[in-house]
Amino acid sequence: MSVDPITCHILDTTLGKPASGVIVQLFHISNDPSLSSISEDTTTTNGKHFAMAKTDNDGRIKQWIINPNGDFQNLGINKNSSKNNHQSWDNLKPGIYKAKFLTGKYFLSLAQNQQGSTSGDGGRTFFPFVEISFIIDNPPDNHYHIPLLLSNYSYTTYRGS
Repeated sequence: MSVDPITCHILDTTLGKPASGVIVQLFHISNDPSLSSISEDTTTTNGKHFAMAKTDNDGRIKQWIINPNGDFQNLGINKNSSKNNHQSWDNLKPGIYKAKFLTGKYFLSLAQNQQGSTSGDGGRTFFPFVEISFIIDNPPDNHYHIPLLLSNYSYTTYRGS
């Protein structure tokens, strides 16, 4: 299986295991990746939602489900090319992007699946979702990996490889 140019990996640090079943959404915020384009008026709430996926048993997302109602050729996604119902994301375009991790749903689901267990924090979390905004340079690298180390009350991220 080939991987898309943006991937992610989530580790649940409270359990010491991959976080499987976390829904993640990708948004395109801006075509301009330059830091000079960012001001106090820059917001990530107006991003265009173009893809989503759910982490696998290893806590990874290697391929995204592209929104079938959008035209995303400007992002390097070829709508006409399909491999096993997967639109071809051949090249990544520069810009500002955002990954939104639906962490509240994950912790609630985890608590419901572990009823009677003393591990976890009963589905409580301080972060109902985690949003990570990032820049795709011009020219872009071939691959961008976003790891997320997650617990109920903290998270850490970095640019992976």
